[in-house]
Formats: sequence, C-alpha cells, structure tokens
Amino acid sequence: MAIFIATSGFLLVGLVIYDAVKTTLAATGAGPITGWLGRLVWFVALGLQRRLGWKGLLGGVGPWLTVSLITVWVGLVWLGWWLAFSSHEVAVFHPASGTYANPVERLYFVGYTLTTLGYGDFVAGTGKWQVLAVLAAANGFFLLTLAVTYILSVMSALVQKRQLALSIHTLGPTPAGIVSRFEESGNFEELARQADGLKASIITVGQQHLAYPILHYYHQAAPDQALPVALFRLYQSLAIVCYGHESLSPSVRFQLESTLHALNGFLAVLEHDFLQPARQAPKIDTAWLPATASLATPPERLREDLEQLESQRLWLAFLHKDGWGWKAGWCR
Repeated sequence: MAIFIATSGFLLVGLVIYDAVKTTLAATGAGPITGWLGRLVWFVALGLQRRLGWKGLLGGVGPWLTVSLITVWVGLVWLGWWLAFSSHEVAVFHPASGTYANPVERLYFVGYTLTTLGYGDFVAGTGKWQVLAVLAAANGFFLLTLAVTYILSVMSALVQKRQLALSIHTLGPTPAGIVSRFEESGNFEELARQADGLKASIITVGQQHLAYPILHYYHQAAPDQALPVALFRLYQSLAIVCYGHESLSPSVRFQLESTLHALNGFLAVLEHDFLQPARQAPKIDTAWLPATASLATPPERLREDLEQLESQRLWLAFLHKDGWGWKAGWCR
C-alpha cells in the first residue's frame, strides 16, 4: 500500500510538471490539464451566455481561468507530495515532541515546503525523505516562478491581441465598408498597403495563441474590439477584392493574397487544438456584399466564389466559438 500511495503522488506531481512545461515553455499548445480545464470552463460559460443572455459572462472567463489554472497546478502538486510524504510513518517528524506527524500536519509540512517558507516546526525524516523534501521545495519554487512568468507573458500577448483588433477595425466597420472605403483609387493599392502592414502582427498573434493557449479564452464583449470579428472582416474584405476585381495589378494582388495566407495560417493555429470546422459551409447574403462599380464580378458569382472557400467553415466555427453569430461578422 505504501508503494502505491507514493507512486500515485509522484505520478500526480509528474503530470502537473509535464502540463506546466508543455503549456508555458513548449509553445506547441496546451497540456492535458490546461486543455481539459479550458474547454470545460469555456463550454459551460458559452452555454450559459447563449441560454441566459449574460453578455458579460465570457469577458470574465479568461482572467478567472488563468487564476484557476494556477490554483489547480499548485493544488495537485500539493496533493501529490502529500501522498508521497504520507506513504510512510517516518516521513515527517516533529522534533519538539519527538512524534511523527499526522495527516493534517503532513499537509501543513508539504505546504510550507512547496512555498519555501521553511518554518521548521516539522522536518523530513532522515535519508531519502530529506532528499524528497529538497525536491519538493525545488518543485514548488519552479512551479510558482513559472506561473508568475507565464501570467506576465499572457498579459503582454493580450495587449498585442487587442491592438491588432483595434487596428483592423479602423479600416472599416464591415467587409463591405472596408471595400467601399478603399475603392476610390480603383486599384486598391492603399488597402493592399494597409493589409500588408498588418501581416506581421497577424502572424505574431497567431503564434502567441499557440504559445499561450489560454489566450483563446480572453473575450471582448464589444464586436468592434473583438479579434475574431476583426480578422473575419479583414479576410472577407480581401477575398471580395481578390475575387471581385480581376484587373488588380500583380503587386497589389500579391500583397492581398499574402495577407490572406497569413489569416489562413492564423486559422491553422487555432485548428491545432481549439477549433473544429463547421459541418456545413455558411451561406452569404448578397446584401452583405459591397454595391460598388469597382468590382467587375457579378454579386451572385462573387457570393458563390466566397461560399466555396474551404476556410469559411473555420471562420464560422471561430465566430461561434467566441460567442458571435455569422451575421455579426458581416453587419454592424
């Protein structure tokens, strides 16, 4: 029984260390605990928001999920080391009374060892237990330092995420509005220049979502500040110009298509462990498309071309996963 208890504790500690390292240092997505906790909390919050109409609910998920994740890491590590030090009577000793610690006292000993407070009223037994106490203290210091560093990195990435959203929204309120605003030159050179300037930020924020997967759950309640809506509108406006204006200059078309490629890359990052494409391709109302003479393609054909894009199913899933409807991306 003692071996089983100790092994259970070490496995639990190892699981938390693996999850923390994969989530914070690997830059390849969330670990098993982080991924499961994030999906569960977001699923519940999104369901409540849709059923009860609590618009501010999703906005609080990100911060509280971050705090909950750190709490879960610390709690599971605490539990794991408590199991390890509870596997044998001589593991924790009270020098003043000359007695061995009871379960609650062992929990207290593990707690102040992990936080490196080192009160000293309880000490580890001799030999291997002293070595394990040092490892527990190192584990606690490593985990707490990693958590604080991760929070600071997430806050920095969150600022960049909001900056990108606001920058895109300044181009226009809707896909049709963006196209109409930049059609005056006739060749969309200014739109191409603006889109090309956003490309590096789109790629950076996409990689940050992979490095800090908890960013998925930071939600903006206003559509004019929400990154999913902003990226969706930018993608649709660039696709409208590329498919609707057949006489674009090679340089303009290259800039627009390279930005579209960056946006598709952003979706690919989300598809890694956050999104699943919608089962059916969404429909586009021709009334949502810009009524402008600068687009040579007829509205019906343009609508069909846009609907056939494979990425539209991912955009629909992205909007729904963030609490927005398909129409919200097209209209104010």
